[in-house]
Amino acid sequence: MITVDGSQMEGGGQLLRMATSYSCILQEPIHFINIRGKRRNPGLRPQHLATLKAASKLCSADLRGASLGSTEIELRPSVLRGGIHSIDIGTAGSVSLMLQCLAPMLTLNNEPSTLSIRGGTAVKWSPPIPFLQNVVYPVLGEMGADFDLSLGRHGFYPMGGGKVIVDSRPVKVLRPFLPDLPRVDEVKGVSICGNLPSHVAERQARTAEKILNGQNISSDIAIKTVQSSSPGSVIVLWAEGTGVFIGSDSLGDRGKPAEKVGSEAAKSLIGQIQTGAHVDRHTGDHLVLPCSLADGVSEFSVSELTLHTISAIEMAKTFTGCAVEINGKIGKPARIGITGTGHFT
Repeated sequence: MITVDGSQMEGGGQLLRMATSYSCILQEPIHFINIRGKRRNPGLRPQHLATLKAASKLCSADLRGASLGSTEIELRPSVLRGGIHSIDIGTAGSVSLMLQCLAPMLTLNNEPSTLSIRGGTAVKWSPPIPFLQNVVYPVLGEMGADFDLSLGRHGFYPMGGGKVIVDSRPVKVLRPFLPDLPRVDEVKGVSICGNLPSHVAERQARTAEKILNGQNISSDIAIKTVQSSSPGSVIVLWAEGTGVFIGSDSLGDRGKPAEKVGSEAAKSLIGQIQTGAHVDRHTGDHLVLPCSLADGVSEFSVSELTLHTISAIEMAKTFTGCAVEINGKIGKPARIGITGTGHFT
């Protein structure tokens, strides 16, 4: 049994999600202590508890100590199984962060799976679902992952109520991630508002386009007005081209002008594109686990090395013993090499 201290490194929910995913894929029991130990409200919150229960269901695990506020759990997994599952986070908890844990489990499984998940699809401190669809999951597709992600209903804070469907087909082993030299041809995006006047999404998009055009970057941003349980808005942008998987996003908020939402996303994307990296600072986090289990050496550059990425790398070493080489410092662009252990299903 591997013991993981949740107060180390970034000290948040990411450590729990990664440990759970590794545990279920590798059938390695874990004892997790000090859950979210560096957060103001440590312990399991509803979204973390929902993720643990969902993961346990997928691998018929024996889960002990899991309740709201718990700071210590034990997970003893069995064999991963496919099937059709419905999951309700019950709050505006992030569907995308739940999938950070569950998606690798679905991919490295002997059976096809379908998940229907209800929760928040565009909420603070997590990538919106369109970001996963257009940035993160295309990278996983390059590695051989075979799944579809559809957004049936948008969910904003505080009520959530979004609906996401994931259809996954199993793969025997993941290929290493070895992208071509990055080249950006254009920027695409989507500007969304739920239960708000359509001009909110339009202003977000027009502001982003103006800033991108000012840098001689052509753009095509779709505008969507949708029904949602709570009002909200979001814009997601991503680079299109060769060897580049870079995106950005910005959420609307009460009192925050739509122009600021669009400006934040555009300026963030431009800054990351200008580093010449393959992937953005958030996608780098999502790549560590699959690269650590791939059959071969993955090499890629990130627009910014973050503490979350360092934390993910330390978790990968703990569970797989993979070799990792980092050239760069936290807060700066970096190049990462990960020698995967070649996990076959």
